[in-house]
This record gives sequence, C-alpha cells and structure tokens, in this order.
Amino acid sequence: MSHTVPNSSISTSSASGVPPWLTPDRLPRIRSILLGLTLFVGLLVWTAFSLGLVPRGTHLVAKLRVIGVMTWVYALVQIVDMKLWHSRFAQRRRAASRIPEALEGWLLGQMIAWFGIAYYALTDDARWYVGGVLLFLFSFVVFPIRGSR
Repeated sequence: MSHTVPNSSISTSSASGVPPWLTPDRLPRIRSILLGLTLFVGLLVWTAFSLGLVPRGTHLVAKLRVIGVMTWVYALVQIVDMKLWHSRFAQRRRAASRIPEALEGWLLGQMIAWFGIAYYALTDDARWYVGGVLLFLFSFVVFPIRGSR
C-alpha cells in the first residue's frame, strides 16, 4: 500500500475547505486572541526595559531597519493585492491556505506588529512596534468579519 495515493479520504478533506474550528462565529475570539498576544508581548518587552534590561541588539539597527522595510512592503503589497488587485498569486495562496480572508489579512497585519516587537526587544525603540500595532488594528477595519450569525 502506498502513502502517495492521490485519492483523499474523508479525514483529510472537507466539503467546505475551511477547518471546522475556524467558523465565522469564532473569528471575533481569534481576533481578540491575536490582539491580546501582540499587546501582552509588547508589555513584557516594555516591562523588561522598565526593570533595567539593557538592549543587546543595538549593533543590528541598520540591518533590522532594512528587514523592517522589507516586512512592511511585503505585508502591505499582500494586503493591497488581497483587497484590490486579486492577482493569480493571491488567489492561489488563498485557495491553498484554507483560512478565511479576514484571518489572513489580520495575520499579515500581525506580522508587522511582531516585527516591531522584535525590533523593540533588541533596541528599546518602540516606534516600529507602535506603527505595527496601528497597522494591525487597521487590518481589522480592512478585513471585517463576514458571515457570522
């Protein structure tokens, strides 16, 4: 018996393509968890610096800024592509991801906020984090929850 048989079983595929735990009714809870984790980790970094921790990544500032710009550009292009352009790449990624468009948009916004957390933790400079959280919150407006109740 081969494990590469192209036939899919009931246990490996679903009719809707969306995982059963990812219903529209649960999206508000998922959004709250994503936001809560992002704010909590930022609070942990702030607390560590308030207690006197010295940033150890200041020698990486130039490299981190380049990575930050690349992260912002990537996420913003993907968000615009999902909302306006609807390219083949975005359509294929959406079909392969099997998660709602709203969640995918929030995760792109969260990616920017989490880069800001990493930058903040290494340099004690919260500007990238604050900007990332603002864009993350904006992603909630751009990608509203649809189809609940």
